[in-house]
Amino acid sequence: MKNLSLYIHIPFCNQKKCNYCSFVSYCDKEDKKAQYVDCLCSEIEMRAKAYGDYYRVSSVYFGGGTPSTLDEGQFTKIMLTLKKNFKLSKHAEITIECNPESMTREKLKEYLLLGCNRISIGGQSINDKVLMAIGRRHNARQLKEAIKLARDCGFININVDMMIGLPYQTILDVKKMVRFLTRSKITHISAYSLILEKNTPLFDMSLDENIPFPTEDETIEMYNIVYSQLKKAGFYRYEVSNFSLPDFECAHNLNYWQMGEYLAFGLAGHSYLNDTRFNNTEDFSEYIEKIQNDEVPVYSVEKITLEMKREETLMLGLRTREGIDISKYDNSFGTHILKDKQKEIEFLSSRGFISLKDGHIKVCENAYYVLNSIILKLI
Repeated sequence: MKNLSLYIHIPFCNQKKCNYCSFVSYCDKEDKKAQYVDCLCSEIEMRAKAYGDYYRVSSVYFGGGTPSTLDEGQFTKIMLTLKKNFKLSKHAEITIECNPESMTREKLKEYLLLGCNRISIGGQSINDKVLMAIGRRHNARQLKEAIKLARDCGFININVDMMIGLPYQTILDVKKMVRFLTRSKITHISAYSLILEKNTPLFDMSLDENIPFPTEDETIEMYNIVYSQLKKAGFYRYEVSNFSLPDFECAHNLNYWQMGEYLAFGLAGHSYLNDTRFNNTEDFSEYIEKIQNDEVPVYSVEKITLEMKREETLMLGLRTREGIDISKYDNSFGTHILKDKQKEIEFLSSRGFISLKDGHIKVCENAYYVLNSIILKLI
């Protein structure tokens, strides 16, 4: 049986979305939550008829939105449906995203009881002014309490998200955040640079000259501080934005970066199976209606050509610590990358952007800030 990752989208948030968020999520559909969970379970049952007998599930990821806004018992209903319809590996990694203000001891115990063994907490910052500016509903104290609560309840594998390049954020803020996380017995840290998306409140704020945002050089310095401090604390960067203690890498995300197959359930879910990418509808009412009519809620389907797969493999692989396995890449796509891209590789390696070592093409440690340019050069 082939390995498969499952993603479950929970599109609900507490009262308001974060100011930077462009994901498909809602704050005004609290009364629709039970109905959505019912439809989500129905979709799982429908999909299982087509795929359940051919795959072994190696990871499950509850993302959002804010999955920890689920009412008690709703996570249980979804997990029992998954276990009934798909073959979960004995050691499957099961992650749930949580925000500090919606975490409770009762919910965490429910997650653990159903086999959830990894929690991802949206922290972002420990500066309350920064948190308020980006529209987070927790403060620094609540983040600290949430991490302690997760540990006390029995979670060992704990990720915390942090962001850099935020309004009012300083170099000192980033140093304090990293110092706090490394002292909090965290096993994994995701450090994301702010991406300003149009039609979000934070994009509009960025146009206001009275609201200070870090410059590009300052954001690069913030990233370098994150990298150097985490390295000293025993974390290693296994992907451009992800840092882990040994043996605590996120298996679910690694599957994405290694072009593994994944199946997504719920509103706006994106799946990749049999060299085909298909997306669920982003319209809430349409999703509910299709499920209730026993229809799969697919909105679009795209066949991935060999050329597209080659480029995506290159793009995703260069984001990781392992880089591109040259022989595996050449065998998969009938290429000779060292010969086909000789000039580009010589240019990049001579300037210290990439290295050729142990049969792999890797981005050098000090070159991640120009990663996109490196990828474009090789593609």
